[in-house]
Order: sequence, then C-alpha cells, then structure tokens
Amino acid sequence: MATVHLQEMQSSARTRSLRDALVSWGLQVLDSPGEGTLILVGDRPDPRCIPLHGTDILWWVTEGTPEEVSDVLSRRPGWVVRQSSPLEAVREALEHLRNRDLGSEGWLRQMLHMATLDELLRPILARAIKLSRARAGAIWVREDNAFYQRVGEGYAEAPITLEEGAALVQEGQAWLLCPGEQVALIRLRDPQGDPVQFLGFIKDVEELMVTAWQLEHSRALSFRDDLTVAHNRRCLEAELPQAIRNAASHKEPVSLLFLDVDNLKALNSQYGHPTGSRVLTTVASEAERIIRAQDRLYRYGGDEFCILMPGTHAQGAAKLGERLIRKLTEPRADGIPISVSIGIAAYPAHADGADHLLERADRALFRAKDEGKGRVVVAS
Repeated sequence: MATVHLQEMQSSARTRSLRDALVSWGLQVLDSPGEGTLILVGDRPDPRCIPLHGTDILWWVTEGTPEEVSDVLSRRPGWVVRQSSPLEAVREALEHLRNRDLGSEGWLRQMLHMATLDELLRPILARAIKLSRARAGAIWVREDNAFYQRVGEGYAEAPITLEEGAALVQEGQAWLLCPGEQVALIRLRDPQGDPVQFLGFIKDVEELMVTAWQLEHSRALSFRDDLTVAHNRRCLEAELPQAIRNAASHKEPVSLLFLDVDNLKALNSQYGHPTGSRVLTTVASEAERIIRAQDRLYRYGGDEFCILMPGTHAQGAAKLGERLIRKLTEPRADGIPISVSIGIAAYPAHADGADHLLERADRALFRAKDEGKGRVVVAS
C-alpha cells in the first residue's frame, strides 16, 4: 500500500474529508513528516513550513498567489491545489507527483496551473501591451451574453454585448481570446505591428485560460442560493475569511449584518409555504437593491441572511440595516407584512477573525429578536 504523510500547518474543517478520500484511494495516511510525498494543509503555501523530510510536497491550501506558489515550488518539487477545488484534483496531483510529471518548466508550469483567471489575465495583458507597444489595454471576460471588463485601463468599463464584441473584432479594434469558447476580449490602445506577432503567445496558455474560466463559472453556480438572488452559505464560508485578511492587510474595517425574517413560520402557517418563499425572495431582492457593488448578500440558511460590507464600520452598516427595515415595512400590494431583525458586528471593533465575527453578529441578532424584533442591534 502506497503511503502519504499528512501534516496540518493550520487546521481545516475539510481535512477529514481529504483523509477519507486518501484512504478510499488505497493510500495509507501517516500524520507526520517522512520520506516520500507530504501533504501540507494550510491557509497559504509558506516556505517556512517546508520540513527537512519529504521528497515532494502537495500543498492543499485555501489561497495562494502565483508568487507564493512559484516560491515554494522552486524550493521543493511538488504541486499546489486549492481546497475549493474538487478532491479529485488532489488525486490527479498525487498521480502527477508519482509519475514525476512536473512539466517541462517545473515550478513555473505549476505557478500557471495554480493561477485563477484574473491572475492569468494580468500578465497576459501586460505582455500584450509590451509586445504591441500600445499606450494602454484592457480585457473583458464573457459572462452569459456580454463581456465585462476585468483588468486594464484606458476604456470605459461598460459591458460589451456579444454583438458589439463581434463588431469590434470585425473592425480590428479588439481580439477574441480562446475564440472557440469566446472566453475574453482584449483591446489595445494604438498597438504597433502585426497582431499575430504581439498576441501569438496567448495560444500557449489558452488551455489554462479555458480551464480557469470554466472553474470560475462552475464555482459561481455552486455558490448561488437555489431560491433567491443571494449567494449561499458555502460562499460566505469561503469569502468571509478572505475579507477579514484583506481588511487586516489594509487596516480597514469590515462589517457583517446577520438578519432574520421575523415570524416566517407563522406566515407559512397562515398563508402557505409559497408565500413564505416569496417573502424570502422579496427580502433578498430588496437587500440586493440597496447594498453597494462591493457588498455581498448571502442566504445563510432557512430565514437567515448575511450581508458583508468591506471598508465599513458598524455605524455605517447599521444605517443600511435601518434603511432595509424601512423599505420592507412599506405597504405591499399583497398585504403580507414583512419584518426583519438585524444583528451587526465589525472587524476589528468586535471580533478578531471570521468565526468570531459571525458569532458576534449572531449574538447581536438574538438581542434584536429578544428586544422586540424589527430592529437593528450592534454588538457591544
């Protein structure tokens, strides 16, 4: 039986699932470093965690920039897999390691393999601008029936419809990236030379771009709530820790609103469950209308929602919560009363991490319900 060594740099709720998968694949799992393949579980790939033992390392991490990935893989052969990827990706990585298939460019190939779509687009755009000697440039990524600007500058950020994109390509003002899938559209301001020369290199990373684009699309679908316009709890659990890390690195606050639809059970009993579902969709739709572009709405479960507000103190979040309550209590054509209670907590004022922030907002929500419902309470 083949053996792998498993070590947690930081604990992860998914480690048990990983361990079960490894055993189901016929592997013996040892909870200590040793010779052979070592799986390191943690938040990010960190060269300080590379042990003396271990022929190669499979990094199973929450996040990782191309720079971080290239750093650790230049020090010890290995592979990097995000924990958000399907567990089958771990199995494939282990197979690559077993066959010593690290690619012709070793760690550089792995850096690209790890990259998200945005992390691929930035160096692609920079190289296209350099090779074409353009004054500026931007890339739009296709989502459904339009292209949306993701990286670059020098152009209006308005979406480009598929028809408008086709016209720009026809006129030589834009070029499709991965034309078979129509993944993206690149525009360059006053490029010099032949596009075949300054964009030809993109063919080398087309497969990576398509894979990253498809993964991003499938992840977005898996993060959507089935009933409302909100994202789901899985999405919140993935994004809240990252929001806290971003806030900490920029020394900015981030607020979390935890809201609960009051008396939903009674509404279901009186009017029927379809009415209860309409109430939930109404709450989500109204919240989506009033939050800012950088805010995120999640359905936590049942009759509970969360709103994540980066760069916002608790007082600003409370104003939004009060505005939402006023909007929902306005008379409705169907006469169904809607009331929500809201608890608010902010980092770093009330909590020092993602789980703590969620806990403090939940406690504030409990107080709002206990004090009479239909109100906002900020953690103290």
